[in-house]
Amino acid sequence: MLFLRLTGNSLMVVASELVVQLEDFVQLIDTAIESEDWEGLNSLLVDRRAALEQLCALPLSPFERKAVVAMMVQMQATDRQFEAVVQSQKDALQKQAFSLAHDRKVIQAYQT
Repeated sequence: MLFLRLTGNSLMVVASELVVQLEDFVQLIDTAIESEDWEGLNSLLVDRRAALEQLCALPLSPFERKAVVAMMVQMQATDRQFEAVVQSQKDALQKQAFSLAHDRKVIQAYQT
């Protein structure tokens, strides 16, 4: 990993870029959920995890590490909101599937 060999300002640039990238994931994840792009969502979550792992591997100062932890706590709170939306969409899809299965049974019963 190249970024582990960086020092001083270069290290801060990498850390800053990772933080910006992680912040950008919030909007991208929200868009994927709204558009019900589940494969895209999965890809975004994998990419976000990789960025988090890179950030956590950097030799950060105690102050910077505290800021990263605070950001991760905020990410967890946002993830809980996303999970609630996804669960609601899942419940709606399950109701639709149940209704469709019920309708098929009614049609089959009528045709026999």
